[in-house]
Amino acid sequence: MLYAYTDGASRGNPGPGAAAYLLVKDGKVIEKRGFYLGYCTNNEAEYTAVLRALEAARRLGESEVVVVSDSRLVISQLNGLWAIRNPRMVKLNEQVKSLVSSFSSVTFENVRRDDPFVAAADSICNEVLDMEQA
Repeated sequence: MLYAYTDGASRGNPGPGAAAYLLVKDGKVIEKRGFYLGYCTNNEAEYTAVLRALEAARRLGESEVVVVSDSRLVISQLNGLWAIRNPRMVKLNEQVKSLVSSFSSVTFENVRRDDPFVAAADSICNEVLDMEQA
């Protein structure tokens, strides 16, 4: 089982944004990446982090993934618990759902911001934004 810890950030919301993920297997980080996204909302950055993590998991040939995020909105929408009203969020949600079909199992879990792997993804987002704005 692969765990994909994700985070997204936007300074200004909307504003300069970044996304990051950590892929964890057997308690060890096997890959971590951060991406500058340009101008976006925090929710767009959160969704993009999930997309990039799932793309990486697929590239690695994983079949079962647990996506973990501190974004209650994104996880609730991906689990079908909350409605999606924003057309940009609808499109991102559809992209995630399309990727999900290439795995045998994907689950989405919401955790607190202080989860150590989510905190590490948040730190990567901030590093990316600091480098872009330097």
